[in-house]
Amino acid sequence: MESLDELTTHEPTPDHEGRSLASRLLSQEEQVSKFDRWIEFLSAIVLALATVATAWCGYQASQWSGDQTNHMAAANDAHVEAARLSNEATQYKSLHASLFVAWAAAVSQDNTRLSDFLFQRFPGPLKTASEAWLATKPLQNPDAPASPFDMPEYVLPQNEQARQLEQTASKESEMADTANEASDHYVLLTVIFASVLFFGGISGKFQSQIIDLAMLAVAALVFVTGLGVMLTFPIQ
Repeated sequence: MESLDELTTHEPTPDHEGRSLASRLLSQEEQVSKFDRWIEFLSAIVLALATVATAWCGYQASQWSGDQTNHMAAANDAHVEAARLSNEATQYKSLHASLFVAWAAAVSQDNTRLSDFLFQRFPGPLKTASEAWLATKPLQNPDAPASPFDMPEYVLPQNEQARQLEQTASKESEMADTANEASDHYVLLTVIFASVLFFGGISGKFQSQIIDLAMLAVAALVFVTGLGVMLTFPIQ
């Protein structure tokens, strides 16, 4: 049978149990502290990258918005100038029609002196078209055009300029739409990166390591997705 002193040496003392419990608690706290530091470090990286991406998207959105404004202004200017030239062409055509009617009346009255006088003073487009129209022998040819104004040779420079300006206005409008679409896309990306800032900011604020990791993973996933989409957009 063991002696009382031998039994006493095998029993754990309260002081030994306390030191053992403290060691376990310190070890757990050290692990938790190390985990928190890693979460904070990774979260800081994600937040920094998301902040830069948000600022870049905001800058691009403003640039494309300004580009849209410039193209819309150019399109409006082209529309206004095209309308002015079209009105001017209409006035010239009305004047040409009056001259042609006066010339036709002189011809019908056999007033050669007046008809020659008027014909020699026809404006360039009307004279060119009238000569081509007379070459079709309209009095003998029933298939001839009704007047010089129906001839392809009757071309007013104002109409051609107005047509070119309308094409320019159409192109400028298309470019404005493209710029507006790019600006909207970058604005949407700022919202996406703002959500990265939210999820990255709340990671590490929970008592559960799983939730902290989940929030950080969501932030990283959204950031990578937004970055991949951003790389496909045009840069101003």
